Amino acid sequence: MANAMFRQPNHLLLGEICRHWEQLNISDVEECRDRSKLIELVQSQYGYAKRRAEKEVELFFGEFQDRLRLAA
Repeated sequence: MANAMFRQPNHLLLGEICRHWEQLNISDVEECRDRSKLIELVQSQYGYAKRRAEKEVELFFGEFQDRLRLAA
């Protein structure tokens, strides 16, 4: 599901990613075309191990999807 969110420009998603991870800038996030690229970006900017970056991204997308469901 997370990769599907990257298929079309989603300014809400980009803004939420930048708000959640303040060290990421919008241009870096816009270049992410799938979940794995976001994981690599979080890993490099925050110095996380790959597994931690994966967990952080999965947690973010789960919470983001929950907020979208509640808003609908």
